[in-house]
Amino acid sequence: MKPSAIALAAALTLLSAAGASAAPASTAATTPAAAATTPAPSAQIWDLSQLYANEQQWEAERQALVAEFTKVKAVQGTLGNSPKAMLAGLDLLSGLQRRLARLHSYASMKADENTQLTEHQSRRQMADSTYNQYGEASSFVNAEVAAIGRAKVEAFIAAEPGLTKHRQSLQTMLRMAEHTLSPKEEALLAASSEALQQPGQIYNLLTNADLPWPKLKIRGKTVVLDQEQYVAYRSDPDAKVRSQVFNAFWPVYKSYERTLGAIYAANLRGTVFNAKARNYPSSVAMAQAEYNVPEAVYRTLVQEANAGLPALHRYLQLRSKVLKLKQAGYQDMYVPLAKPSGQYSQAEAEALTLAALKPLGEDYTRQLGAAFKQNWMHSLPQRGKRSGAYMNGSAYDVHPYLLMSYNGDYNSVSTLAHEWGHAMHTVYSNSQPFETSGYATFIAEIPSTANELLLADYMVENAKTRDEKIFALSQQLENLRSTFFRQAMFAEFELASHEAAEKGEPITGEGLSKIYLDLLKRYHGDAQGVVKIDELYGIEWAYIPHFYRDFYVYQYATCVSAAAFFAEGIAKGDTNLRERYFAMLKAGSSADPYPLTRAAGLDLASPEPYRALVRRMNRAMDQLETLLASKP
Repeated sequence: MKPSAIALAAALTLLSAAGASAAPASTAATTPAAAATTPAPSAQIWDLSQLYANEQQWEAERQALVAEFTKVKAVQGTLGNSPKAMLAGLDLLSGLQRRLARLHSYASMKADENTQLTEHQSRRQMADSTYNQYGEASSFVNAEVAAIGRAKVEAFIAAEPGLTKHRQSLQTMLRMAEHTLSPKEEALLAASSEALQQPGQIYNLLTNADLPWPKLKIRGKTVVLDQEQYVAYRSDPDAKVRSQVFNAFWPVYKSYERTLGAIYAANLRGTVFNAKARNYPSSVAMAQAEYNVPEAVYRTLVQEANAGLPALHRYLQLRSKVLKLKQAGYQDMYVPLAKPSGQYSQAEAEALTLAALKPLGEDYTRQLGAAFKQNWMHSLPQRGKRSGAYMNGSAYDVHPYLLMSYNGDYNSVSTLAHEWGHAMHTVYSNSQPFETSGYATFIAEIPSTANELLLADYMVENAKTRDEKIFALSQQLENLRSTFFRQAMFAEFELASHEAAEKGEPITGEGLSKIYLDLLKRYHGDAQGVVKIDELYGIEWAYIPHFYRDFYVYQYATCVSAAAFFAEGIAKGDTNLRERYFAMLKAGSSADPYPLTRAAGLDLASPEPYRALVRRMNRAMDQLETLLASKP
């Protein structure tokens, strides 16, 4: 996440929901966008030397930053002295945050290049520690601004033009004054943050390094069934292989259910502790308060996802029909409905993306095309590289960086379009001063998923054969299932588990699995005979690392709903909507995210955006059913 002024967020990368596997990229088949010319080779390694020339320069900057923290303490007690004193203090803080963001970006991305190198992992820990030191040193700020009071702060802003760039942060601190403690108490909470982060750290170590993965023989090949190989084989076309994989993979998590439950319970109790300490009525209220998002958004999403379950069940039944399954099991959820239309080189994926995004306008595609030619992205698969995909836009003075492992399939093409949607959002938001260049996750996933939807529409419209169109439609439907319904199900699980912790109920792995299993069955129509959900799969909650970022995943579902709204209107040529869309992207954090989305034309606290997405899903199913009924 891009940092906003005075924010003390330690997580400086924006993770996407898309995954990426470490398979070599292949030569692509001919595609609609790439048929006329052969694209030039693409850059596959990022250039981190634009951040720091070498590790020695990074370490020198880290030490210089730590030495500056004494100046932060000297600011304490001075912010209310005069407008100029407030400006000097806030400028010092935002200047340090700007440098810290760059420092942390370099350390985290070097560590992600190869997670097996201890030196790089140690550097990341030093960056985390440095950021936490800054958090402790500056923990007085919110309480001090709250004590100054709204009238005096507003008078200072009116008297000193330089404070304009800090207005949004100051208003946020004033708005949250009732949840701000005394400077001493704030310092104590800041000091506790590292301890409260430990459940997530322990979870990552256990699941990524220590779980004993089984070995399987799949078509004569011995496979160590870790998370990466599970993702690779869960979509296998052979139903026997899928059952073999699920029956071997999930018992590993199940055997650690008690331990994984205790770890997540510790995370829940830490969140509940913070909410109570800050006088919030609930954990979800605390999570929504930072960016002033109405709690109605979260609860309307859950309500409308449940109302839309008939569309999801229709899709799941359509899957069973296409796959010739009497009744699908949970192990059948990832198998494609059609064969991929081919492989794509990264250059061809970039050409496809540019063609699909033409509705966004010439300025957008021109800037994106130029960025493709720079060393902003690490897409080369290599051993030890961090899995998944993300965009890191925290280095305000340089440019966004992206990470994925490009493997040549359509999912890689879609992931590339998604992550560059984040990068271009950062490019546009950096027209703001640093202090308001950050943006909330509530908006961040809109431009990325809008890119995915525009790409999906382009692939459907430009498919050359019936099979290509069936594949493109099925991919679009699967994207809507996984990004809207699956993330809404996750959101409902988080709500239930946090509410249990708030009531003081026992939190155990077995209890969490029961909550999750009930949701799995309801969302997948187990009682209606749509998909059979075995009890073993209740442990899947333990597989989702995003649960350690409280109330984060729901924003994928709200954002894909917003993205569907924007993609549909912009593709139809609504230039006014496109202008409002880019105004939202350029606004950064100059206002709260909910009013920014409303100004762009939609209200995510109302049912309509979610119902529009369900309608989109039904339209795609209508098209797919018509195609399937036609002769090959």
